[in-house]
Amino acid sequence: MMKGMIVATQETKKKSFKDTLNLPHTDFPIRPQAKENDPIMIRRWQDEKLAQKAVDHNKGEKKFILHDGPPYANGHIHIGHAYNKIMKDIVCKSQRMFGKHVPVTPGWDCHGLPIELRVSQEQPDLSRQDLKRACRDYAQKWISIQREEFKQLGVLMDWDRPYLTMDYDYEASILRAFGKFVEEGYIERKNKTVPWCASCQTVLATAEIEYEDRKDPSIYVLFPLTQETVDKAFPQLSGKTVSLVVWTTTPWTLPLNRAVLAKPQADYVVLENNGLFIAVGKALADTLTAKMDIEKKVVLEFKANELVTPSARAHHPFVENLQVPVLLDDSVLLDEGSAFVHSAPGVGPQDYEVGIKNKLEIYSPIAPDGKYTDEIKPEELAGMPVADAQGWVIKKLAEKDMLLYKTSIRHSYPHCWRCHNGLIFRATKQWFCDLSQHNLKQKALDAIENITMIPEASRKRLEATVGGRLEWCLSRQRVWGVPIPAIICTSCDYTHITKDLVTLVAKEVANAGIEYWDTVSIKDILPKNFSCPNCDGKSFEKEQDILDVWFDSGVSHFAVLKKNPALDYPADMYLEGKDQHRGWFQSSLLTSMVLEKRPSMRAILTHGFTVDAKGRKMSKSLGNVVSPSEIIDRLGTDGLRLWVTSIDYADDAVVSDVLLRNVQEVFRKLRNTCRFLLSNLYDFDIEKDAVPVEKMRVIDQYALQELFEVHYEILDAYTKYDFTHIFHKFGNYCAVNLSSFYLDIAKDRLYVARADGLSRRSAQTACWYILDALTKLMAPILSFTAETVSDHYQKNKTDSIHLQKFADLANVWELLGYKYAAVRKLSQPHYPYTNIFSTLEAAEKISFIAKQEQRWQILKDIRVALLKAIEGQREKQVIKHSLEARVTVYFDAEAPFADALHVFFREFDEIGENVESFFKEFLIVSQFDVVTSTKDLEESTIKGLFVRVSHARGVKCPRCWQWDETDHPDDLCKRCQKALVAFI
Repeated sequence: MMKGMIVATQETKKKSFKDTLNLPHTDFPIRPQAKENDPIMIRRWQDEKLAQKAVDHNKGEKKFILHDGPPYANGHIHIGHAYNKIMKDIVCKSQRMFGKHVPVTPGWDCHGLPIELRVSQEQPDLSRQDLKRACRDYAQKWISIQREEFKQLGVLMDWDRPYLTMDYDYEASILRAFGKFVEEGYIERKNKTVPWCASCQTVLATAEIEYEDRKDPSIYVLFPLTQETVDKAFPQLSGKTVSLVVWTTTPWTLPLNRAVLAKPQADYVVLENNGLFIAVGKALADTLTAKMDIEKKVVLEFKANELVTPSARAHHPFVENLQVPVLLDDSVLLDEGSAFVHSAPGVGPQDYEVGIKNKLEIYSPIAPDGKYTDEIKPEELAGMPVADAQGWVIKKLAEKDMLLYKTSIRHSYPHCWRCHNGLIFRATKQWFCDLSQHNLKQKALDAIENITMIPEASRKRLEATVGGRLEWCLSRQRVWGVPIPAIICTSCDYTHITKDLVTLVAKEVANAGIEYWDTVSIKDILPKNFSCPNCDGKSFEKEQDILDVWFDSGVSHFAVLKKNPALDYPADMYLEGKDQHRGWFQSSLLTSMVLEKRPSMRAILTHGFTVDAKGRKMSKSLGNVVSPSEIIDRLGTDGLRLWVTSIDYADDAVVSDVLLRNVQEVFRKLRNTCRFLLSNLYDFDIEKDAVPVEKMRVIDQYALQELFEVHYEILDAYTKYDFTHIFHKFGNYCAVNLSSFYLDIAKDRLYVARADGLSRRSAQTACWYILDALTKLMAPILSFTAETVSDHYQKNKTDSIHLQKFADLANVWELLGYKYAAVRKLSQPHYPYTNIFSTLEAAEKISFIAKQEQRWQILKDIRVALLKAIEGQREKQVIKHSLEARVTVYFDAEAPFADALHVFFREFDEIGENVESFFKEFLIVSQFDVVTSTKDLEESTIKGLFVRVSHARGVKCPRCWQWDETDHPDDLCKRCQKALVAFI
């Protein structure tokens, strides 16, 4: 019995034809293995000196200059750094692949407070010179670390020749630029109320201020009017005490009060409560009485101008013998508080303007550490931190019966961007650039109109930041930075600064660095027998303030673009985060308008911040920081780079599991598509085996037409920096056009047809063009993957993919239209530096493509309808797979699609194809018949298309799995019999 079973099995055993198939094969790994392979690729690029080759590539061609905004040399790079640098790299690589010369010089910002604080903490009590040397070492350490981290991202820049703001020559350039400002009268030193960080002990620029919510006291304070003022303004209340109600959230500023302000022409009322007479804005009386839970009893109404006369005065609520004027000012608001405002010009920026206008004392007895000095009144406040004075003042007001009401408020308050502590305002001597000089602000605003802003909406942001300021505070009270070369008279505080002095110092700094300022003797830099022009004094000291670091980086166009012959001025693009509208974009624009009389950039591309899934900006305090290495560990370096393109940079860059999974899926589609194409080109050489386009199968020609459309659409997106469109186009093209359509249809031919026959070579030719174009299109983004893919399909490859141009499909395009005389006459499509569809010839191309797509859409619609009919038979279990199907159709000659279908059938005849073989492949079925009547057929979902789906006749071919009526002993179909003859 057992022996008989063995015999039966041997008799029914099928012959294997596996070795006769063109089974796909490639060494390209099925999984990225990025952790192992990406570092290997980085080392390879370093050995090949690819970064330097890329910088020199296309020399002599039109330049594209992206000016790299310098990151700060402090700490490891974060996800924001990676986002920005990768985006710059994508721009530069794509421009290089368009054939342009794209030298990119990276930079680092090296001076400033964060480095000084860190070094001072690690090495306290250093001298000024030693501190600067230690800061140089610290910055250089992080430059080296960050440079390697940027390299690991696949970013190609001139890493061996970066610009550093702490290089002696760069420091000298900063001073030379500053000297130009001095020469043209932009620079002045004056006492002004400025935002001050008591923790960092320095003034802050507007760009360095961040606003955060915090809780503060909200108090209503009484300023009793002098009796003379009451008698004159309110004679009916003569002999009564009438107090102005002032609202403030900064009680610590009350000791510095020098005036009370009212709104011109506004309506006010005097209220009475238990013998207390208080004056408030009429519009706010209801709110205030309700808040205090007292009856609103109006004694009289008056206009602000009836109260405010040159002699109007109020007693300070707790500083003895101090009377302050009552003034009119339009800055007073009528929608909050009491409509009376206390003014302290020495500790409020708006108050300062009021003080200057009204010749008030700019009283600011506040030390750099945020404590009251000995000049303060009352004297008991001397040495007290202003933060502690909040409670002291409230207690003192209560003791004096001057506290009308107290509550608390949560509001937006200015904070330091470095230490995140709340700011104060104090009047100090600072150096300013006057933006009204030579009409600088208006010239900058006019220049913005001619700068290309990407996205366009960002134009208003830059206009607002420039238009909203009158001057630029250039001084900082620190050590690690470029000195302001000025000499100050110790007797009268006269300041001596000239272009010649600044130029002299710059010359020496170029040789010895900013440390020169610490060692040079004053007599060596002043004219012989120099005396103070103001007081004839002979005693001087050197200015110890340094220049704002935004000035350092802002003049990089002067120090880098103008001085490096490999670069050019102006830059084609500045590309940074949206915060740089108040930082580097603004400082670069203002300085270039002074130094070069034109902006330093032709275009500004702005992107958003990196945020978490909840839209919160990443910060250590929130614990939501994601490092680049975390994403690389999950997706690989190319996954991180692809994530950059998935973001619409007009919005913030979200890092979330959902988005990363989406990126991972698109990456997988791209990679698998490339792998499939590679695996079917193992025996194909484009130089030897390519089929002329005009002789290719119709479906292969259409695949090239779709490639042409996608190719130039993506190129056009590169020129518009529309990376999100590229991201979505990649995913859609690979999933819809290729995987679900063309490659699904073509794989039967690729696997089964004669290896070197026209049918398979036609499909391989299309696959090669698709792979070549796709690999080059994704190279600026998926830099590692593209290099690896090109290693596998480019025979005798000599140059990195990043030194190649985008695929030129112009010849393919011309050949696609070989039957159309009008198309043959069209010139080759140019690489799209601007929109490629902007000429008459391009319009004709679009028309041709549109007509072809309309015809093919009819075929696709027919395919969908027939596949639906096939699926219906699968559900009935008549067939289990589409290859078991026999499809019989009738095309109604009166159907809307009939004419277009007739054109296709004629093309089939011209190229040697027939309708039946085309639709067999198109539907992936074994048998397809076109009949001349609707007998036994049912109308499909398309009017005029009738169909019947039945089980295919004959037997299943063991080689290709198609069904056929055959008498071959091994059940081989007729097609496979022919293929095997060739194989043998």
